[in-house]
Amino acid sequence: MAKECIKSACPYCGVGCGVEVKKNGEIVGDFSHPANQGALCVKGSALGESLKMPSRLLYPRVNGKQMDWQSTIEEISEKMHSTIKEYGPQAVGMYVSGQLLTEDYYVANKLMKGFVGSSNIDTNSRLCMSSAVAAHVRAFGEDLVPVNYDDLNYADLIVIIGANTAWTHPIIFRRIQQAREVNPNLKLVVIDPRKTVTAEQADLHLALENDGDVLLFNGLSRYLLDTGSIDTDFIAKHTNDFDTLRKEIAKPHYELQAVSDALAVNPTLLRTFFQWFASSPNVISLFCQGVNQSESGTDKANTIINTHLLAGKIAKQGSGPFSITGQPNAMGGREVGGLANQLAVHREFDPDSIKQVSQFWNTANTATQPGLKAVDLFNAVESGDIRFLWIIATNPAVSMPDSAQIRRALEKCDCVVVSDITAQTNTAHYADILLPAAGWGEKQGMVTNSERCMTRQRQFIQPPGEAKADWWILSQVGKNLCHKMGIASGFEFESEADVFREYAALTEINKNTPLQLDISALKNLSDTDYHNWQPQAWPLDGRSVLTVKGTQAITFPTHNGKANLVLTKTEASHNAIGEHEASLNKEWWLNSGRQRDQWHTMTRTGHISHLAASEVEPTVYLHPLAAEQAELKAGHIVEISHTNTKQSTTKPDITKPSTAKQDQNIITKSIKARLAFDEGLTHQQAFMSMHWSGLFGGESRVNQTLFGDVDPYSGQPAFKSQQIQIQAAEIGSYGLALGIDLSKQNWQYMSLQHVEFTQTRSTSEQKQGVWRFADFEYFSKNEIKELMRKQCLNSQILTLDHLKSWTLIAIIDSKVIAMISVSQSPIVLQADFVIPFIKQPLNLANLLSLLSSTDGKANKLVCSCYRVTESDILEQLEQAPNMSLREMQNTLSCGKNCGSCLPEVKRYLNEQTIEVMTVK
Repeated sequence: MAKECIKSACPYCGVGCGVEVKKNGEIVGDFSHPANQGALCVKGSALGESLKMPSRLLYPRVNGKQMDWQSTIEEISEKMHSTIKEYGPQAVGMYVSGQLLTEDYYVANKLMKGFVGSSNIDTNSRLCMSSAVAAHVRAFGEDLVPVNYDDLNYADLIVIIGANTAWTHPIIFRRIQQAREVNPNLKLVVIDPRKTVTAEQADLHLALENDGDVLLFNGLSRYLLDTGSIDTDFIAKHTNDFDTLRKEIAKPHYELQAVSDALAVNPTLLRTFFQWFASSPNVISLFCQGVNQSESGTDKANTIINTHLLAGKIAKQGSGPFSITGQPNAMGGREVGGLANQLAVHREFDPDSIKQVSQFWNTANTATQPGLKAVDLFNAVESGDIRFLWIIATNPAVSMPDSAQIRRALEKCDCVVVSDITAQTNTAHYADILLPAAGWGEKQGMVTNSERCMTRQRQFIQPPGEAKADWWILSQVGKNLCHKMGIASGFEFESEADVFREYAALTEINKNTPLQLDISALKNLSDTDYHNWQPQAWPLDGRSVLTVKGTQAITFPTHNGKANLVLTKTEASHNAIGEHEASLNKEWWLNSGRQRDQWHTMTRTGHISHLAASEVEPTVYLHPLAAEQAELKAGHIVEISHTNTKQSTTKPDITKPSTAKQDQNIITKSIKARLAFDEGLTHQQAFMSMHWSGLFGGESRVNQTLFGDVDPYSGQPAFKSQQIQIQAAEIGSYGLALGIDLSKQNWQYMSLQHVEFTQTRSTSEQKQGVWRFADFEYFSKNEIKELMRKQCLNSQILTLDHLKSWTLIAIIDSKVIAMISVSQSPIVLQADFVIPFIKQPLNLANLLSLLSSTDGKANKLVCSCYRVTESDILEQLEQAPNMSLREMQNTLSCGKNCGSCLPEVKRYLNEQTIEVMTVK
């Protein structure tokens, strides 16, 4: 662990929080960091636990055989070289990640676009913020975010669109809460189909239907025009195409009442929002995946930007559109050119840019046109156009839409290289070559957060085994490949600082252009200064972005220095599923998204017990009344299916099993999940977490039901608005197992060879595996007993029968080592109740009492940071019914850290107040 206090950056979301690693290994928030000022969310607070992964990839593997690095690098470069010789550079592809550090990203981009000569390198950032990038370029001429976190303190109105910020970016939401405490007049509007914990704290919540944002914000633009609330001077001086936009929004369906009718939003609420936006001097519109992840994501973002340009609420303190990134270095990846449609350093594929980048890299192989974006990239893998694919720090077999197609593509590809920290990801299963990458804390480099602030991630532990930093792996392959190609190597890097200096020097090609990305002042940064780097945003001269270099005069990096008002059209009629129609036909709009306590596909957080406690298995959420009308019950397992009548672009592999049913042009995909209720959803909405994968979620991966429909400008997939059907699944048995491995291979010798719904998690506190499973048939007690005997050698098996269920207990030396409980009812034992019995002397009386009395309700976790449960809160309220929020926090600490649990805590307090008032 650290020998001294080391400052680093959190590896999770795009907020970019600073952390300190103390001498004793404790990881806390960095009070000196401008992003978080010492605060950390629940995931950041659990960083120390995340380092104790149950499985690490330690050595290179080639075709399953452990190899040394020299042989592995030779194998990779030879595969790349032979692919280029036989099929051309376009047959090589790379898929990378916003988890990479800037130095990793830069070397990957340089290798592919500069020396392989292919732009077929894309990133999982395509899935979360590429629509915002496209919108920025269309409006501003460059991918620029014109707002920073401090602007939140000066806003009069904050509009959150398509984001549950309290859960997905808790530290930003904490800053919003603090700004509201200082300025009671600051208003908060949340635009979201769901009434999330963020929406609950808003002054105004607009429950907008899926993909209604373009209509809404064009309606706002119309309102600004009709009420004389536009800034005519700003428009004249700083915008293009006003007359074209004005002609479009003058159409009748942008009038307030027409927008209200089309979106089914109360006209009074709609007018209130429009009035607040028009009358507030400073407005920040914060948007995220609900805007970006759509077939109209780029247009959505541009309509938001249009309103700020029309009202002149941009390029000044406390105002502007604010795209929040989902990953720690998504912004850094955008800067170096990690997207397939970028060349490098905000340059595209125009002749002048190609010439300047080629001269800087000293290569004649520079790619001359954009490459394939993520969905098209994997389509090309399946079709055979891409023969070699290198995947780094991401899990596309889960995170991409139509994940069954991704798995088919990976299975078919001639050579798949995967760099990761574990071999236990869905994607790693398909790797021909597996590379052990250094993880957070084991590597170092720069990351850029959502407000363009560059922070150093610093190493404080040694990589285990032979794990290496990604920039090193890429550089070694680059050198070897250049040798095989007979060209000068461009990868003679000795350190991360070497890479960063070269990247900074490359940005100098923007110096005498309108482009704002220029950190060339750092091209001669010494090793010492790089080591001691303190967080700093660009532009490095301290001016605001969207201003002339050396001044604060407003300019935009377009051909004439003016921003473009982008024309975005909306059809007059808005397609929506009717409330009753949804329930009767069992059809809903599926909205997939993040949970508060998990990260991406759970490889770094799934094994942490208190992070897993808030959602213990794959769960789909519906409004209780909608579920009732559809005759669906909470706690039961349901089948979620999606039928697409579009022509498939690839041929199915009939030799492989698939969950997709294909009938001519009709394709149906389905998964199973537990059903739960959420009154914050409308009747038309279903919500499911995107995190469940592999070891933790089995086959219940939400993206398996989604097709690869994308935005035409950004190529970003539509994860938020695909239509699904939900119906009850025929389940014969439900079960819970502790202390025994119930992976697929362990079922195969039994007559029941297919477990329809299964998932697991590992609790780090007691090192106890927890499985939940279900099947069409009722499990045979004797078969399960035989399974226990095989895994729990020399154990005594005790059988307990109770009602329509039974429990088997494995005992060695009078201690319980494993337990399996099976029931015909979905109400089974809760793991939290049973875990205390494992590894303890058998207490049969207490166990029998538990089996006979449990009603299946778990002790709900409310505050993950301090592990405060529902029963903790109710116990305090029982003792002091009139307890205030501050008193509750002083007693239990709930909400004192990230604050994401405060709405729920307040609900308990309000319910108690109502009950006391009723009694009186």
